Amino acid sequence: MVVVGGSDGKECFSDMWYLNLETLEWRTNKLAEPHRRLSHSATRVGSYLFIFGGHDGTEYLNDMLCLNLVGLQYESRQIIGKPPSPRGYHGAILADSRIFVFGGYNGGGAYDDVYVLDLAAGAYLPQVTSFVVGPTE
Repeated sequence: MVVVGGSDGKECFSDMWYLNLETLEWRTNKLAEPHRRLSHSATRVGSYLFIFGGHDGTEYLNDMLCLNLVGLQYESRQIIGKPPSPRGYHGAILADSRIFVFGGYNGGGAYDDVYVLDLAAGAYLPQVTSFVVGPTE
């Protein structure tokens, strides 16, 4: 299980923690490029976690972060097309080779739209069915 960012109601976090579900041991990893994030979506695609939007403690965002779950670091990926408006509290699911982003809130109003990120050309979904999160000992 991977936990990215979040908030305690006072502070917006940029850390990343993972729980080994076999040993029930929590670990953290120092991110080379931390991103403060709360109310975002996190969608697992193969050995990546696609993190969309949310809030950084100051404003709502509409960026897409790509966290490599094996190396536990963010990787830069080119996203083409018009992104959704900045938002948090939205839903996101993976269906076939697309991430669907539903609704959300921007601090002033709620959205009732749907955006689609097509991953087919990016080859994120190949034959990755089993991997280990984080560094092995």
